[in-house]
Amino acid sequence: MQTTPGEDNCREDLAQAAQELEKFRSIVESAELGVVTINEHHEVVYLNQAAEKMFGYDRVEILGGDLSPLIPSEHRQRHRHYVERYVRTRRGKLIGHTAELEAERKDGTRFPVSISFSMAEVGGGPLMTAIFRDLSKEAGLEQKVKQSQRLAILGEMVATVSHEIRSPLTLIGGFARQLEREDGLSHKGRDKVAIITKEVERLETILNELGDLSRPAKYNWRESDLSQVVEHVAELMEPQLSAAGASLELSKGDQLPRVMADHDRLSQVLINLINNAVQASGQGAEVRMSLSANGDGVKLEVADSGPGLDPAHLQDIFTPFFTTKSGGTGLGLPVARRIIEEHGGSIELLNGENGGAVARILLPPAPGLQQELPLG
Repeated sequence: MQTTPGEDNCREDLAQAAQELEKFRSIVESAELGVVTINEHHEVVYLNQAAEKMFGYDRVEILGGDLSPLIPSEHRQRHRHYVERYVRTRRGKLIGHTAELEAERKDGTRFPVSISFSMAEVGGGPLMTAIFRDLSKEAGLEQKVKQSQRLAILGEMVATVSHEIRSPLTLIGGFARQLEREDGLSHKGRDKVAIITKEVERLETILNELGDLSRPAKYNWRESDLSQVVEHVAELMEPQLSAAGASLELSKGDQLPRVMADHDRLSQVLINLINNAVQASGQGAEVRMSLSANGDGVKLEVADSGPGLDPAHLQDIFTPFFTTKSGGTGLGLPVARRIIEEHGGSIELLNGENGGAVARILLPPAPGLQQELPLG
């Protein structure tokens, strides 16, 4: 069947239009911003992959249904009234503007978003589109930048003060150790000199830990199997644990994801946590260190057999200089948190289900860590 030139041109135009539509659809589908379109009945007629990921829904759960699941419950009725008023009047304060609001995921968690609104008339009816940008990551990045700036300023102050204090402190410690070796020193005098020596060592420890907490650290990043790190720490701690009458039980899961890590820094954290566990548990301490998969990442726990944590102290546990231990500096846990966060992970202390306290560390897998490495 022959076609006329006009029909050929029409088909060509339709083919080109289809190609253009597919191109724009691909662009919207691959965009990092979430796109959601609703009709005049408040029904979702389109959402892209970014919106699926952002809100935690598969599009089959949302398409054709009401928009309400994506809106915090206290705002749903107001939003519906807004859409109804716009359908009647074709006037809306937010059309063509951007607002910062709170959205709700499928699991009920809230997160800040920036939303820009637009409207189009299609087939005689309005279609309203919202473009969402998740602000939670930007807020987290901004917080990291501010924290990095604060630490840089604190680091300069600590470096200056430490330099001024460390020199006389070294002299005091040196003279005190010389006095301990002097003949004829009374028993009471020897006890006082021993106190001086011990306090000098404690102050030196505080200065070292303050430096770890405040100054930018250099890391030797490498893709790592954490099994090697925990095994090394367990072997390293064995003589100290035996001397304290304590035991360490180590358990590891299979097929653990690899992580980007600095072995020395992670070892420093684990040694600190194990020492805390032994001190909290007392004589005959039983410390358990476990390593397991956590989704795509890794979970590392150090549990003790002590009395557990006082709930009143939980909010202060990572505050510098806060300590419940006699002679403690209160800097070990803040330093540990900084190291873990610079690994892109998180650390928390909680009470175990069967008693004792648990230090829980979560670390992301190696491939997903690149944007989480330390700033500067």
